[in-house]
Parts: sequence; C-alpha cells; structure tokens
Amino acid sequence: MLTSLFIVDDDPITVKICEMVIKNTEFASAVTHFENGQKCINFFSNYFEKNLDKSKNVVMPELILLDLNMPVLDGWGFLDHYERKYANRLTETKIAILTSSINPQDFMKAQQYSNIIDFIYKPLLTNIVEELKEHEALKMYFS
Repeated sequence: MLTSLFIVDDDPITVKICEMVIKNTEFASAVTHFENGQKCINFFSNYFEKNLDKSKNVVMPELILLDLNMPVLDGWGFLDHYERKYANRLTETKIAILTSSINPQDFMKAQQYSNIIDFIYKPLLTNIVEELKEHEALKMYFS
C-alpha cells in the first residue's frame, strides 16, 4: 500500500470518486487533496524552502494523480514547475495524469515528462487502480 498519495484536481466529484476507489482498493493509507497545481506547488515550497511542514511528519507522496485542466495553475504548469524545482528532491514520487481530455496531443506531451507513469481517463475505476498496483514503478508497495 502507498503511504501517501496526492490528488491535484479542482473537481470535487472526481476527488470524492478517487478517495472512495483508493479506500476500497486499499491503494493508499493517506490521501491529500489540492484543488489546483499552485496549491500543491505551494505545499512543496513550504516544505522544502521554508521548512514549515517538516515538524508535522509530513510524508511525501509516492504517487500524484494530476488533472490537466484546472484554474490558477493547470497540470502542465504544475509539471513544468515540479520538474524544475522538486523532481530531483522527490525521486521516489511518480505522477499519473488523471484527465477528461481526449486530445491526443495531451497524451503525446505527457510522454515528455520522465516522472509520468500513466495517462488515465476519468473517472478513476477499481480496475485501473488494480493495474497501477502492478505497474513496474509502484508494484514494490503492493508485494
């Protein structure tokens, strides 16, 4: 089981579905939600640059479920910032795109990011989570 998973998505229904599926499949013991990419970047900034959350025993995520279309800072903006500032510090953290986008260019663009392990179409379903448990980058957590 993953110790920590972050959901970065502005849609409360999607988040609720994700939380239910994650709980029912025993996929992660802790789930943290950010309603846009900027809020998640702010969390990492506070943790690494300002040391604000280190005293709270915060566990960095093994997986981030990332929406692409969000206000304030979308998934692409998040990925660009994350790759520049945090990917080298969070070497065990992987990212799965969780999107309603059917644009083939989004899928192709996602291939350019080394931390992205999957491109999932909403909604998150039990069978998708079971497949993620078998993914080479995550299966060590489910042995």
